Amino acid sequence: MPFSPALLAVLLILGGALQAGFNLHGGAKPDVVVAVLIGSLGVVGAIYLLLRGRGKAMRFVQTMTALAAVYLLFGVVADVLISSLSLEQLSKQVFEHPDQTPVLTSAQTLLIPAVVALVIWQICVMVSILRKSLEIPLAGAVLVLLLLFLVDLFVANLAANLLGVV
Repeated sequence: MPFSPALLAVLLILGGALQAGFNLHGGAKPDVVVAVLIGSLGVVGAIYLLLRGRGKAMRFVQTMTALAAVYLLFGVVADVLISSLSLEQLSKQVFEHPDQTPVLTSAQTLLIPAVVALVIWQICVMVSILRKSLEIPLAGAVLVLLLLFLVDLFVANLAANLLGVV
């Protein structure tokens, strides 16, 4: 990826807008959306600290640009697929009849594996980016991705508590 702080800023703004839009479309309260976005900022900070700790802080812009581009590209496709799944109807079936297997339409039967495959592919690409930028083994990159997920959850939960959401 090129060294372009402007491109990184654009990608981060677009990624945040995509995340906020999808969450709002899904019925999340604005305070929850803000907490989730703050969690994402925590991940950005954690990536900087990881790179700095490995003596590779100069790779921050390229690493974040690559991760933001992957999030945006995969996120747009995944959000479109997830939006077409009619999850509200599916969750209503599950809550009304928890003892019965929900009835899936043929479109849902085809789209659910596609979404799962897309998410797995996104994870693989992100692990590859982290592995190369941090110069660590594959297992280490998987652990770093799990750490970033936990940082996201922790910071978003902390922000939600501070905002009085939870």
